[in-house]
Amino acid sequence: MEKFLFRKYSFLTFKNVGAYLLIFSLTLSGCANNSLTRQGQLSDLEREKTALSNQYASLRDRNSDLERANNNVTVELAANKQQMLILQDEVALVRKQLGETTEKLAIAQQEKSALDKRINELSQALERQGGISIEPNISLTNLETPVFSGAATRVEKGNIYISIPGATLFERGGDQFTPHGLLLLRQVAGQVAQHYPGQKIVIESHANTLQQTSSQFQSKMDQTASQAMMVYNVLTNENIFQREQISVSACGTGRPLVSNNSEDGAAKNYRIELIVTPN
Repeated sequence: MEKFLFRKYSFLTFKNVGAYLLIFSLTLSGCANNSLTRQGQLSDLEREKTALSNQYASLRDRNSDLERANNNVTVELAANKQQMLILQDEVALVRKQLGETTEKLAIAQQEKSALDKRINELSQALERQGGISIEPNISLTNLETPVFSGAATRVEKGNIYISIPGATLFERGGDQFTPHGLLLLRQVAGQVAQHYPGQKIVIESHANTLQQTSSQFQSKMDQTASQAMMVYNVLTNENIFQREQISVSACGTGRPLVSNNSEDGAAKNYRIELIVTPN
C-alpha cells in the first residue's frame, strides 16, 4: 500500500514538475519575444528621432534663410521708402516750377499779344502811309558828324543816319537781341543821345532779300516791324530817349542801300538805322 502511494505521489510530482517546466519555458520564450519586439521598437524610435532631428535642422536652416530674406526685404523697403520720399519732394518741386513757368508763360503770351497788336497796327499804318517821310534837316547840316564804334554814319538830305548791322543786333531770323547786339545798341544810342539831346529820332528797320525769316513772321515787313519795336522798347524803357522823341518805321526790303546780289551788299542792307531828324 505504501509503495503504491509513493508511486502515485511520485507520478503526480513528476507530472507537476513537467508542467512547471513547460510554463517556465513558455515564459522565457515570451520574454525573449517581448525583448525582441522592444528592441525593434527602439530601433524604429531611433530612426524616427534621427528623421525628426534632420527635419528640425532643415527647418532651422530654412528659418534662418527666411530671417535673412526678411531682413533684406526690410532694408530694401526702407530704401524704397526713402527714395519715394525723395521722388515726392522732387515732384512737388517740379509742380511748383511748372506753376511758376505757367504764370510766366501767361504773362509772356499777354505781352506778345500786345506787341503783335502794336506791330499789326504799325504795319497797317505804314501800308496806308507808305512809310515815314523824312524831310531834310537844315538845322543839322552844319553839325559835326560823329563816329560811332560798331555803326556806320552818313548824312543824307540834311539828316544824320546811324546804321547798325542787323546781323549783329539780332539772333538769326528773329527779333531777339544777341548779347553783343544789345550792348552795342545801348552804347550807340547813348552816344546819339549825348550828341543830339532833345532831337527827334526815327528808328528805321530794314531787311534784305537773302536773310532768313522766322516762321513767326508772315513777311519781312512783319519782321522789320517787330525788330523796330524791340529797339524802341530798349531805348524808351531804359530812358535813353523819351517816348515823345521817337517814331518807328518798318521798311521791309523796300529801301536797300546797295544791291542784294552779293553777300556784302545784303549784309549792308540788313540794318537798324537811328535817324536824327528835325524837331
